[in-house]
Amino acid sequence: MAGKSAFAGKFFKTGLAALSAAVVAVPLASALATPSAPVEDEAASSLTAEQVEEGRSLFNSWSCSACHVLTDANGHGHIGPSLDGNTAMDKDFIISRVTNGQGAMPGFGGQMSDEEIDLLASYVMQAKK
Repeated sequence: MAGKSAFAGKFFKTGLAALSAAVVAVPLASALATPSAPVEDEAASSLTAEQVEEGRSLFNSWSCSACHVLTDANGHGHIGPSLDGNTAMDKDFIISRVTNGQGAMPGFGGQMSDEEIDLLASYVMQAKK
């Protein structure tokens, strides 16, 4: 029996050492990582009032607000991700997802023009901040 206890104790100590190393390594890696500056999409921050209104209209007329939260467009959906404050998506991501869809999100490529999709993506980027 003593052999089994020593064997289990050895694995416990090894596991504890690995866990301790991970606890120290994660914050250290974060501290040493070079932060990448967020790239501001100039087109999204320079929409005219008319373009904002058109983007909002596209968002609502294509029923985006049924699935997504976007306060500026009075969107309160709970199926897709919230767009308000969502820093995980950029304009290219939005264009790709609106065009091609994925999962529960339908693709609108071929139904919406490329210009409409581009304007919608710029509007979302500006309004989600």
